[in-house]
Amino acid sequence: MIDLHIHTTCSSDGQYSPQEILGLASSKGITSLAFADHMDIDAVKTGRKLAPEMSLEFFPGLEISTKYENQEYHLLLYGFDPQSPDLRHFLHSNCTAIWEKASQALIILKTMGFDINRDDIENWGKSIPTGVTFLHSLLKRNASDTRLQPYITGAKADAPYYNFYRDFLQKDVGAAMRESLPPLKETIARFNGQGILVLAHPGPIRKDIICPLKECGLNGIEAYSSYHDQATIVYLLEMSQSLDLMVSAGSDFHGEKIKPKISLGTMGGQPCKTIMKNLRSFSR
Repeated sequence: MIDLHIHTTCSSDGQYSPQEILGLASSKGITSLAFADHMDIDAVKTGRKLAPEMSLEFFPGLEISTKYENQEYHLLLYGFDPQSPDLRHFLHSNCTAIWEKASQALIILKTMGFDINRDDIENWGKSIPTGVTFLHSLLKRNASDTRLQPYITGAKADAPYYNFYRDFLQKDVGAAMRESLPPLKETIARFNGQGILVLAHPGPIRKDIICPLKECGLNGIEAYSSYHDQATIVYLLEMSQSLDLMVSAGSDFHGEKIKPKISLGTMGGQPCKTIMKNLRSFSR
């Protein structure tokens, strides 16, 4: 069993430490895995050190938040050099820009009547802000606000952080942060040849969007994902074959407190042999 999209506490919305993830993976029978934290690669060192001791095959991964045609897209980079000055500069500069824009999100939340300040944000500057970041901060002084009750005990409490992200940060509150994201095509071109570039959980994305991305250096599509139904998987598999793109597979596991419906290794299929061969080549 192979899972190439797992988050640790090095993402601001990850529940388990890298060590805990490795233990969970081993107990579930996963043989190969990749950490793919949001804009952060700190967990890679631990994965490389401890995975072999647990008879696990480990690959360095990274999930990059980008923008394309006014929409947010997530790009997975695998097999990179963790010591790359270019990669580290890219992450530092873009995380800094995103956190600076997060201040504008706080202003919007204040205009909505929420009591929240910059000092309320936990782990400011760690990874990038997520639904976990903002909901935790709001609950410090706004727990009785009726707008937050659905995420505490109501209909959206089954996945509070994900639902909050979808309801607030994917709309006006998160608009400023989306503006600061690096462009998708330029990011693909920048890291072309430095690893394997895969578009994460794209859903039923149009082929005319994928084609120019391939021209920039996109290597594959995460066809097997916990977010995709069978029809979407088949659609993406057919597109991958027609465009000669590799097929990846990842659960996007964050932990049951963050996304309770997603489990390690649950994504409906396995990555293609070609991507595994290339991963092993890049990760030597």
